[in-house]
Parts: sequence; C-alpha cells; structure tokens
Amino acid sequence: MKKQQFVAVLAALAMVACMVLAVSQRWRFPLVNRAVGTVLLPFNAAVLFVHDKVAAFQESQRLNSTLQTENATLKRRLQDLDSAEYRIARLEAENDQLRSLVGYKQAHGEETLLPARVVGFDLGDLHEYFFLDKGFGDGIREDMLVTTSAGLAGIVGEVYDHYSRVRYISSSRSRIGVKVQRYGSDAVGVLAGHGPTSANLQMLYIGQNADIREGDLIVTNGLGGKYPAGVYIGKVLKAGLDPVGLQKTAEIEPAANLRVLDKVFVVLHVDEASLIAREIREAKAAEEANKPKAGGME
Repeated sequence: MKKQQFVAVLAALAMVACMVLAVSQRWRFPLVNRAVGTVLLPFNAAVLFVHDKVAAFQESQRLNSTLQTENATLKRRLQDLDSAEYRIARLEAENDQLRSLVGYKQAHGEETLLPARVVGFDLGDLHEYFFLDKGFGDGIREDMLVTTSAGLAGIVGEVYDHYSRVRYISSSRSRIGVKVQRYGSDAVGVLAGHGPTSANLQMLYIGQNADIREGDLIVTNGLGGKYPAGVYIGKVLKAGLDPVGLQKTAEIEPAANLRVLDKVFVVLHVDEASLIAREIREAKAAEEANKPKAGGME
C-alpha cells in the first residue's frame, strides 16, 4: 500500500515538474509542452466554461432580484397614486354635493331643513323605500318631505327613534298635490309614481283647459295642508288630454337623481308667509319680463 502511494506521489511530482518545464522552457522541451497542452487545454476550457456559466447565472439572479424589487416599488407607487387619485375624486364629488346643498339651503330660506344621509335601501316592495340616519329624536315625523339639492326625492313613511323609512316619489304608492310654477298658469294636479326609481312621474287630474306646457316647472301645491307648498319636483316632458279627453295628463321628469341618493334634506317646516312673499316677487319679476319694451311693437 505504501509502495503504491509512493508511486502516485512520484508520478504527481513528475507531472508537476513537466508542467513547470513546459511553461518555463517551452523551447527546450517541445514534446513535453505539446503533451501538457493536450492534457491541460481541454481541462482549462472546461473550467472556463463552468466559470462563465456560474458567473452568468449569478448575474442573472442579481438582475432578477433587482427587477423584482424595482417592480414591487413601482407597484406600490402606482397603488399610492391610484389611492390618492381616488381620494381626490371623492373629495371633489363630496365638495360639489355640499356646495349644491348649501346653495339649495340659501335659495330656500323659508324652509327649515334637517340634513340627513341615506344609509340603506329596502330590498322588498320593488325598491320603493330608502332609509335615513335621522329619526324621531331628530324631529322627523311621518309625511315630511325629503329633498336633494336638485329636487324632491321622497316622503317619510315610518319614523323610529334614530332612523326613518322614506317612500320614493316614484313609488306606486306615492300621491302628492302639485302645480305649475309659472306666472299666469292655473294648472294643478296629483303627482303619481310607477314604481322603478328610474321611471318618470305622472301628473294626473289636470283640468281640461289648464295651461300646462312642455318645460314647465312642477312644485308641491300645499293644498290640504298635509305637505308644504313650493318644494320643487321636476319639469314637464309632455302634456296632453287623456284617452277619454276629459282631463289632461303630463309626464314629469324628476329633478332628483333617484338612483343615486346620498346626502339629503328633510323639510321640517315651511314658513308660508316667506314662501308667499317669494312667489309674489317671482311673479312680479316674470310679469316685468313679459311686458313689451318701450318703443316696441304692440
């Protein structure tokens, strides 16, 4: 065993000596140089090939890790931008809605208004009801009107301590007295709904000779004292005689977007004297506007 080890060590030393000679004195030992080159060059090429592959793999891993980090950073930035854009859009929408509500309140000083928020919708009854976050303790009572900044949205049906159930004006169960808000018109009738919140309304029982036209504004008339007068509802789309020809009917487009309700007002009280004074001022202004100008054609 020792002899074999000695021979192996001697052979290794001889090979090393040959390699040294081949490198340092290549010109003196061409045969040895060729032999060493024949043995070492393929081994050297294999080592270089493995080294290049390992280095390329390491570089690829490093680039992949860098790209993943940069990609995650970009995704976070995009999410932050999307979130900021959403927050800005939401704030702008809320500001627009608040400005509209403030404008409505300023324009209707005769009305005592309670701000409220829609917190739910009735899944039954063909979606004819919605719920407010205010109730009996806040001063709400049955049959009070609920309006948006655009126009009438519903009528309070049921009142609980801290919330209320409101019937859409488009409900098939809704009936409310209305009139045309135009100087010189005597048209009055009853507003009725048909169920879906996206449907137009109908004004029924209008006198056969009543003056009602396309584009007329419709408001509550306050007759009977159940509902306050002067609350805006919408515009006349078309009007004409019913099939029998004894009365007129009109199709009314509600001003309030009944499909999207959020912040609303509950009309707690209307100062009738202030309302009448405002209507007189508006009537006088309309009368002045309709007068022929001096020097004009008679």
